[in-house]
Amino acid sequence: MWMDWIVAAAPNETAGGALSPAAESAAHAAFREHGCILLRGAFPAATVEAMHREYLAQLGMLDLPAMKERAERPPPNRLIGVGRARYDITLRMTGVFGTTGVFANPLLMQFLRPLLGKDMRLNSFTVVVSHPGSPQQHAHRDNDHLFSEPGVGPGLPVYAVNVAVPLIDVDLQTGPTGVWLGSHRSGQVISVQNQEMKAAALRRGDCMLLDYRTLHAGMPNLGSQPRPILYLVYARRWFFDDVNYVNRLPLDMPLERFDELPQQVRPLMVRAYSCALRSLMTEGAINGRAAQRGASPEAKPGKVGRNDACPCGSGKKYKHCHGRMA
Repeated sequence: MWMDWIVAAAPNETAGGALSPAAESAAHAAFREHGCILLRGAFPAATVEAMHREYLAQLGMLDLPAMKERAERPPPNRLIGVGRARYDITLRMTGVFGTTGVFANPLLMQFLRPLLGKDMRLNSFTVVVSHPGSPQQHAHRDNDHLFSEPGVGPGLPVYAVNVAVPLIDVDLQTGPTGVWLGSHRSGQVISVQNQEMKAAALRRGDCMLLDYRTLHAGMPNLGSQPRPILYLVYARRWFFDDVNYVNRLPLDMPLERFDELPQQVRPLMVRAYSCALRSLMTEGAINGRAAQRGASPEAKPGKVGRNDACPCGSGKKYKHCHGRMA
């Protein structure tokens, strides 16, 4: 039964941050067979609600024309188009996004470490926003098999997992991610039909985990509201996605936030630390060139004034809400 790719965490498992041995075994078996599982209830509702507020604070002021305009700016760019009316954006890991309950969710860590090793890394931290009217994506893998020789790549263990966390309830009208179950074991070139694609509604608290080789596609957004889904890619320590993250920042965690992390979590975030250092060096070089020309560096677009109302809708001034947390 293909429905065994959906595994539900019991409320006490979500609260305790650990699947029961039976649920963990079922989840791993389904993932090995299908290259994908939908893990219901992995995140507490309060955490998802806080993530949605943080998303609105960072990006809620950007409508479709604003995202289109930003995506057309030259690289490096934290916002890129991934289809008509669909954008992939590097989030700033501040507020709740910078907490271990999100990027080091204990239930997720329990599931992923046997697959990717105890020394796995967080490879990227982005959100994909699909606006109303966006069409279905073409079927694609996040990355190809590591070896092109016939029969080699499909038989290898997983090397990266993409974790999709919806920030709102996503029904079939709003457009969840459709998957071709078992396609991680297929060769480099295969033909796919839409009727072979499987999809399920996503609820706040759920997460979908995809083997990086599994064929999938964002379904069309036929609803009336934008659909934001957080994507966290975890990988073996030797793998880095240099296909989807050329000329863009895959992670954006401030150095001061990294310094506050518990020691046991820091290895997971080594790439975030490296990206922050490179970003600072790039920013320093840009500011240095601007100073030589006698001009000030370009102000960050869309910046909220400290005395403005916070975009998250709390009713507080930005400086007393998300401006304080950042």
